[in-house]
Amino acid sequence: MSDPTTDTPRRSETKHHAILEAAARCVGRDGYAATSIEAVAAEAGVGKQTIYRWWPSKPALFVEVYSALVNRTLLSPDGAVAAAPPGRPVSDLLRRLFGLYRSTPAGSILAGLIGAAAEDAQTRAAVRDGLVLGRRSILLDRIREAAPADADRSRMEHVNDLIVSMIWQRLIMAPEDLTNSFADELAQLVDTVGHAR
Repeated sequence: MSDPTTDTPRRSETKHHAILEAAARCVGRDGYAATSIEAVAAEAGVGKQTIYRWWPSKPALFVEVYSALVNRTLLSPDGAVAAAPPGRPVSDLLRRLFGLYRSTPAGSILAGLIGAAAEDAQTRAAVRDGLVLGRRSILLDRIREAAPADADRSRMEHVNDLIVSMIWQRLIMAPEDLTNSFADELAQLVDTVGHAR
């Protein structure tokens, strides 16, 4: 006889998705700092132990929530970065990212994770491993695509880090300034630095 409390893979996947969606709704309504695992569990209709079975901490959960929101917007179904218009790979990517920040809780989640990372080693590790190291190539590949063919690769890595830091600074201090024109200005950095000798 099978154990009725054991989730089937499909049921587990449905629950997993429901938790991610509930977590996004909680942040959209209450903000990152005010959202607890208990609130997410109540919103998803699961016990908090179900959440802790998949994620060891609030930061780990929200790194996945953020990644899921970004993946839906920036990645194609096969996991590759969706194609950009010719000649605008960086600007297109950043415009879509900033649109995501305006239309979903993704920006609030990332700002909350960045703020919490300053004070908590566990959050810092989750952000570093899941967002900085785990997602760095999304923007860096577009920067390399836009840069002149003879551009210094290590210089493009520095441009990537500079762009990310400028985005994070605005996300925390003035999220309303994450505009299409700012995306275009950041994209121009690639060309400027790529042609510098």
